[in-house]
Amino acid sequence: MSTRVTVQELVIAIIIVLILVLLLTIIVLTYSFYRYRILHNRESWKKIIEYKISEVIVDGQEAIHNDKEFSSHLRHASFRNLFLAVLVESNRKFSGAAHNELKKLFYSFQLEKDAWKKLRQKEPYLIANGIQELASMRVEAAIPQIIALLSNPHQQIYQEAQYAMVSFKGFEGLNFLNELVYPLSDWQQLRLLSSLKEIPEHSAPTISNWLVSTNESVVIFTLRLIRKFQLLSFYTQVWDMLNHATANTQIQIVRTLRVLENADTVQQFITVFPEQTEKVQLEILKALKIARNKKSESFLQQQLWEHPAAAIKIAAAEVLIALGQQAYLQQVAGQEETPEQLIKIIKHALQEKIC
Repeated sequence: MSTRVTVQELVIAIIIVLILVLLLTIIVLTYSFYRYRILHNRESWKKIIEYKISEVIVDGQEAIHNDKEFSSHLRHASFRNLFLAVLVESNRKFSGAAHNELKKLFYSFQLEKDAWKKLRQKEPYLIANGIQELASMRVEAAIPQIIALLSNPHQQIYQEAQYAMVSFKGFEGLNFLNELVYPLSDWQQLRLLSSLKEIPEHSAPTISNWLVSTNESVVIFTLRLIRKFQLLSFYTQVWDMLNHATANTQIQIVRTLRVLENADTVQQFITVFPEQTEKVQLEILKALKIARNKKSESFLQQQLWEHPAAAIKIAAAEVLIALGQQAYLQQVAGQEETPEQLIKIIKHALQEKIC
């Protein structure tokens, strides 16, 4: 039995749909206006805060404590959070007397309480922000709690805790590497390295232990650490790792050996070259290009003629150019017996040099 829709029912249905569309439009517009107000307030507040901070740095604390309008803004949690964020951001840009003035601001407005509260929140980003704020303002009382957060399962939290420990304690703050289970991302490694200003005496045993860590990212970080501070005493240990490491680690090993280079490095690279993967061979050729040692010329010529991989031939030609062997390459390219592929490789390398 078929059901018929009357005109009245159809009209009611259309009206209901129109009402729903109208309600949805009102909701979207209301939300958009709300977001606009937030963004507008945030931008205007940020300008006020930045101006006041600059006043404090130039004229001292009275410039801000006597401002009643600014004090009234501080009653709003959103304004306090923004004030704290801008203060931390500004703190990274200044040192000396300016840094001390910003730290006074932090304590005079009791902003450390806001930072401490974030450590008790559930959202990882809030906890990470709290760690960052306490570390930036050198609140050393927070160190035990930050140490506890090193084992937190959330990446954002434990990475910020790692960075904070290095900010507080320098090289000693890297002790978490001894038992690190999670991988260190490349970005985190760069952050940690940028925070380190010096390597203390008697740190060799610790660094040596990191080089044999079962966590590959710890090994790679340590190799980068050795490169940054040119720790020449680790040359032999790093060299001995070459044939037993993973492909990613081998590349970092070659880069480290290149930085620690001594009189034997070029010949050692040439000796082990045939045993390596193509990626590692390319890295060795990059190292030879930087070294520009004339002793490698015959080896490079051999790779140019005999190596089966085109990528290696290209790299060998580029290193020969770096050694000033353009005339040799032009001679090879002009010989009738030279394979067509090799001629193209040489011409390409020479053209790149011209460009």
